[in-house]
Amino acid sequence: MKKMFVVLSSLLIVASMVLAACTPAPTTASATAAPTAKPGPVMLDYYQEGNQDSTSRAAVEAAVNAYIEPLINANITIHIIPWGDWTGKAVTGLQAGQKADIFFTADWNGYMQEVTEGLLTPLNDPKGPNGNLLEKYGQGITKSINPAYLSGSAVNGVNYAIPTQKELSVPWGFVYNATIADEIGFTDADAAAVKTPADLEPWLAKAKAKHPDIYPYNTDGTVGFMQWVHGFTNASDYAVNMSAIPDASGKVDETIMIPLETPWMASYLDTVRSWYTKGYINPDAGLTTYDTSAALNAGKLFIEPMPLKGNGAKASELMIASGNPNLKLKEIYAMPKVINTSDAGGSMLAIPTSSADPVTAMKFINLMHTDSTLVNMLLFGVPDKMWTVDPDGRVKITDDSWISAMPGGWVLGDITLQKVSNKEDPKKNQLLIDYAKDAFPEPSLGFRFVQSSVNAEMTAVQAVVDGSQRALLTGYVDPKTELPKFIQALKDAGLEKILAEVQKQYAAWKTASSK
Repeated sequence: MKKMFVVLSSLLIVASMVLAACTPAPTTASATAAPTAKPGPVMLDYYQEGNQDSTSRAAVEAAVNAYIEPLINANITIHIIPWGDWTGKAVTGLQAGQKADIFFTADWNGYMQEVTEGLLTPLNDPKGPNGNLLEKYGQGITKSINPAYLSGSAVNGVNYAIPTQKELSVPWGFVYNATIADEIGFTDADAAAVKTPADLEPWLAKAKAKHPDIYPYNTDGTVGFMQWVHGFTNASDYAVNMSAIPDASGKVDETIMIPLETPWMASYLDTVRSWYTKGYINPDAGLTTYDTSAALNAGKLFIEPMPLKGNGAKASELMIASGNPNLKLKEIYAMPKVINTSDAGGSMLAIPTSSADPVTAMKFINLMHTDSTLVNMLLFGVPDKMWTVDPDGRVKITDDSWISAMPGGWVLGDITLQKVSNKEDPKKNQLLIDYAKDAFPEPSLGFRFVQSSVNAEMTAVQAVVDGSQRALLTGYVDPKTELPKFIQALKDAGLEKILAEVQKQYAAWKTASSK
C-alpha cells in the first residue's frame, strides 16, 4: 500500500510540472499591478473643553475639512465638551482608552495627572514611541512660539502638549468701574498707586457713600494682591507655595511654606473681614452660590479682584461679554510682570496615547500655529456665512452659534494669527504678546508637583479648602477665631506631609535643572 502511494504521488508531481510548462506566460499588461488608490483622509478626533456643543458644528467641520484635506490628508471631528462635564466625560474616556487624537489640557486642568497616568504621548522624545514628533512635524511651532512656552510646559525636559501662544504673563490685580471712579475722583494716577489693601480702603468708603445700594468690593475670595506663585501645586495657592515677588535685587525667596501662616495673610484676612462688616462686600459672597458676574455686568460694583492679561485686555473682554453698553472698566495691576509654570501651560493641546495617527495629529496642531485661515475658522466658524471682514480687517459676527460654543481664541494655536472682532482693539492680540516681553521668569518656571505619593492627603486637604477657604477670603467669618481652626483642619488632613513632599520634589528639581 505504501509503495502504491509513493507511485501515485510521483505521477501527480510530474503532471503538475507538465501543466505548468504548457501554461502560457502572462502578458506584460496582466503582470502589472493595478494602480494603488490614494488612501482616504485620516480621521482625527479633536476634544475641546467649551461652553456647549453647537448646531453649527457639522457646517464648521465641513469647511475645516475641505481646507485641511489637501494640506495634510485629514478630516476632523470636533467634540466640544462642556466645562462641567470635562473630567467625567473627556478625561474618563481617555482613561478608558477612547480614541482621541488632539486633546485640550492645561496645568490648572489635569495636565500632570494625565502625564503621570501615561495618557499623553511624548512629543519631543527621540526615544519615545513616536520619536520626536515636534522636530519632524512641528517646525512651524518651534519657529514661531516663544521658547518659554515649551520650556515652561515641559516635564523633565519632555513636552507632552503644545501651549497656545497667548498672554504669557498673567498679572493679578483688579478691574474697576470707571464711571464710579470718575464720580469719586479716583484717577488713573490713583489706580497706579494702589499696591496694598490699605491703598484701597478710602476709595471703597467713598464708593459706598456715593452708592449705598451697591457692594463696592465684588469678590468670590480671589486675592488681587497675589503674593505667591499661582498654580504652584494642585492644592490651594494659600496652602503650600513660595513667593512670586522678586525683591529689589530681583531675587525671589524660594522657601516652600504655608502662606496661611504668614503675617501678610493674617493682616489681609483681617482687612477683608473689616470690609465685610462695613458693607463693602456682598453678604452672600462667602457662599459658593454667589456669582460675581451679575454685579459686574450690571456695573453694580466699584472694584473686583481677578487675574488680568495685560494692556487692558481683560477689561475690554469683560465689557464686551457683559452686553452692557454703559459698562466702562479699567484695570489695576497689583503685582510685577512674572512668568510662571501655570501660565506657560495655561492652555495646551496634547496628543493622547490612544491616538490612531499621532503624526497627522501633530501636523494639524502645527497648522494651528502657522495657518491663519484654519485658526480663524476654528474661532469664528464658516467664513462669509458666520462672519465677514470689515474694511479695517476686524471681524463682524453674523452668526454667533459657533463662537459662543467655543471657549475663545486662548485655546487656539497662536493668537497672533487670529483676527479680532469689530468690538475689540485691532492691536489686542499683539499687545498681549508684547506685554510679556520684559516679564520676569520665576525661579520655579517649569516645576510641576507630582502628587501621586500624597493623593489621599491632597483629597482630604481639598475637602477642607472647599468647605472653609472661601468664607475666610471673603470676610464671611471672623479670621481671628476661624483662621487657626482652618489651618489646624488642613494639618489634620495631611497638609504638613504634602508640604514635605513639595519641598523634596522642588529641591530635586532645582538640582536637576541646574546641571
